[in-house]
Parts: sequence; C-alpha cells; structure tokens
Amino acid sequence: MMQRFEPWMIWGTCLIVYAIIFIVWILIAVWVYKDAKKRGENAVLWLLVVLLTGIIGLIIYLVVRKKEEAAPPPPPPPPPG
Repeated sequence: MMQRFEPWMIWGTCLIVYAIIFIVWILIAVWVYKDAKKRGENAVLWLLVVLLTGIIGLIIYLVVRKKEEAAPPPPPPPPPG
C-alpha cells in the first residue's frame, strides 16, 4: 500500500533542510570572521566574501589566508649551579 505524502510534509522537510543549510552557512561565516581577525587580516571583507559566495568563498579564504605562525619555543632552563 502506497503512503500518500501531504504537501505540508514536503514543505516542512524543505524548510528544515534550508534552515540547517542557513545555520551552517552563518556558522562558517562567523568562523571565517574570527579566524581572519586572529590572523590580522580584514575580517569584515572576508565575512562578506563568505556570506556572498558561500562555500566558494570559504575555499578561497582557506587557500589565501596567512599561515599561522607557531609560537616560539620556550627558552632553555638556566644551567644548574
């Protein structure tokens, strides 16, 4: 026996999927903003790039962002004496 899908089920499913995509898109944009700010880049510009272009903007950001410099090693301990 075939189950009949009601229109509200289809619309509801689409709405949930779009809401999840939108939330992930915003979270990615916020992450890019924070990461760009931490690295000393123009955070607002990168935020707008990711918001306007989506995953393509994220890929571009990941390719061209400055490499994070590792913290310098701690100085050696003083000699005993």
